[in-house]
Amino acid sequence: MTVVVVVTGAIMWWFSAGSEAWARHHWSPPESDYLPSMRAYPVAGWKADIATLGLPPGSSITAGDNPQGPIIETGTSRAYLVASSPGPTPQWWLTGVDATDGDRLFPPVALNARDKAPRCFINGASIVCIDDDDDRATAWVIDRQTGELTFTGPTDVRLITGKLQAAQVGNYLIAATEKQGLYGVGARAETTWFVPGTGVIGPHNDDLVIQGAGTEGSATMFALENGEVIVPEFPSGAETRNAKFFGGGLVGQFADAPGPGFVQFFDDTGRLISGNRINGRFVSTTANLTGITESDSYGIFTPQGVKLLRLSGGETHALQLIGTTLWVSEKDKVTQSTAFRPYDMRTGDKGEPCEFDLSTGYLGSDGTVAVRAPVNPKSDLLADAWDLSTCERVWSIPRNGPLGRVTRLGDTLVRLSDDGTELYSLVAP
Repeated sequence: MTVVVVVTGAIMWWFSAGSEAWARHHWSPPESDYLPSMRAYPVAGWKADIATLGLPPGSSITAGDNPQGPIIETGTSRAYLVASSPGPTPQWWLTGVDATDGDRLFPPVALNARDKAPRCFINGASIVCIDDDDDRATAWVIDRQTGELTFTGPTDVRLITGKLQAAQVGNYLIAATEKQGLYGVGARAETTWFVPGTGVIGPHNDDLVIQGAGTEGSATMFALENGEVIVPEFPSGAETRNAKFFGGGLVGQFADAPGPGFVQFFDDTGRLISGNRINGRFVSTTANLTGITESDSYGIFTPQGVKLLRLSGGETHALQLIGTTLWVSEKDKVTQSTAFRPYDMRTGDKGEPCEFDLSTGYLGSDGTVAVRAPVNPKSDLLADAWDLSTCERVWSIPRNGPLGRVTRLGDTLVRLSDDGTELYSLVAP
């Protein structure tokens, strides 16, 4: 009888929590992309002002009323800058900087001369800047390495119409026409390859995109470089309701009948990793983890579909992984305010919630302090930092002008001055 009780208890422990504990022990977190120490109020490191960048006197780094701003990020330390110089009508420029040392990438390239700023897009080895004046559009194609202007002239790719509308998708410029499909853009800003479909840009990473996920009809995955269609191993006959690329590959939500559907995991080329179907819907990803809302709980899963952690209740949550600590959003049912609670992904233990936001505007962490840049342009702050152990704010940078911003380029925090005349790194004192 004693043996039966012990064995039964062990089985119950395994199915209630033991399998998750075993999975956490074998889970490998991704390599941390920590920032340098951010505990003390940061000071300026390297500096690159308009003179250093080769811009005319009186210039400022700005993109006018373009909400995307003047800093064109690449996911590396290299970034490109849109700037304007004064005159009867502004002259717009493109230049660049390497955030590793603040060196200029190439001399400024002259773009259009009118009140409205152009919009610039990464397109493989080039940058394409487009000016659209309602009647016609003009493009400038610039080599990303040398700054050489390789083409300037008219283009059918537009900024302000629903036909051949320009969009940055991963590392490429795409032209989208609704209910028709997606086009590539070539070396002379002309349309090249074409993938028919909804014309709705769906989930993507740097090199692949899914067209039509979450809409009626089938979803199509293809390469952004050449439009080559890739057939993912999605479940046959099922509707693709949602999909997302993340640090572990690709996660998809499908349905073959009315209801919440099921979730499956794939590598980043669409190859099925596990045949396991998890009933529910995925709502968030971070690093190589996915949060899935099940019928009465919220589970944290690996790319292999293995559950690491179970949270009670079926609410949705935002996630942020810092080291081996998973921060999970919670909403106060009375005040409706959002806080983030830490979970140790080795032990499963949870800590006390902190009243800060680690989802939108999160720039990174040094492992002990998290740095944020509010996305609301009307915020009083450009950035702030929070102690992850005490939940206290350790410093903040106020907003004192319309052009200032703080962003992350590679492993470096970079600030644009409030008047847009200087770019500089933020480092520990």
